[in-house]
Amino acid sequence: MLNGNKNHRLEPIVDTLIGASVAAVGATAASMVAIGQRWEASIPLVFTVVLLVVSGVFGARAGVLGTVIAALVFSVFLFRPLGRLQVGSDLARANLAWMLLLGVSFSFLFAPQNSAFRRR
Repeated sequence: MLNGNKNHRLEPIVDTLIGASVAAVGATAASMVAIGQRWEASIPLVFTVVLLVVSGVFGARAGVLGTVIAALVFSVFLFRPLGRLQVGSDLARANLAWMLLLGVSFSFLFAPQNSAFRRR
């Protein structure tokens, strides 16, 4: 009985980590596809849809953590100067800020508190 209770407490943490990992892998893939393209600055806004799906499936915590990780991935691997958190383009910086605002606020407003991934 004790072991079952322990697994029950770990499920939200695991779901959050899975959702955040999905967002991180998606942001990395989107960065690899969009780097050097004329439309690369709009990727964070388009990626907001992925973040909404992650938060809807894996819960609000996964949506918030996935949003922050995606912003870090985009700033380091997509926008110049590459390899740094600094973003040189005003448009890219503004789109990252909008992605953060939308991803975090929509996670709290519309996503379930717990993961739909394990709901029975």
